[in-house]
Amino acid sequence: MKKLQNALDKGSTLIAAVMCAAMMVILFANVVLRLIPNIGGFKWYMESSQYLNVWSMLIVGICITAKGTHLHVELVDAVAGKNPTLKKLHKVITSAFIFLFYVMVTYSGYQLSTRAKQAVSTMPQFKMGQVYVIFVIAGALCALSALVDLIVTLTEKEEGGAKK
Repeated sequence: MKKLQNALDKGSTLIAAVMCAAMMVILFANVVLRLIPNIGGFKWYMESSQYLNVWSMLIVGICITAKGTHLHVELVDAVAGKNPTLKKLHKVITSAFIFLFYVMVTYSGYQLSTRAKQAVSTMPQFKMGQVYVIFVIAGALCALSALVDLIVTLTEKEEGGAKK
């Protein structure tokens, strides 16, 4: 499971980085093309960069979930950290709620993407339902990542009375 956890982390980081790089290339190319007479740049540059930015942030949620580096409440972590059993219980409960959250994101994203049939996107050949499908993809992968993190936590052995 640790290998799957690392693969989810590395793969999602790579995909998010490629999306950010594509966004930067599109923005840079549009700036250059606006300076050339009679070309004026892309009409869809702003919308594509917004989509790529949002998509990359949703995808990077997979690696955050895989590594368990999401936001924490320091007081709860400090109290739970004193007792290895309590620490493990806290991590299991947190992972379970994160899993349930991403299941709801996936389901809600599915409902949104199947109902959004309007073509208000300025990008050629895109309907908004196709744009919103990222919530289904990212939500499902984040849920998988949370489930893997939960399994890793449950199967992790305590060494010397404290977890590493």
